Amino acid sequence: MSELVIEVPGLLREEIDRIEREVAELISFEEKRKLLSMFIDEVMKGAEQLNKDELIELGREIKKGRFKKLKQMGLV
Repeated sequence: MSELVIEVPGLLREEIDRIEREVAELISFEEKRKLLSMFIDEVMKGAEQLNKDELIELGREIKKGRFKKLKQMGLV
């Protein structure tokens, strides 16, 4: 894992904890987005066989299934 060093101006030194949390959240979000994109690319390798309407329907079904699973877990 790489380390990122950022200089914080004097005016923001009092807010350093908040800034660190927000940057950590941003990095976590970007990592999850990248992983999801890689997963979708892998799953959709043979997608050229599907037309646009079929892809839209597939996406909707995936979202419904994910929603049900999150609901069962009590996260929604």
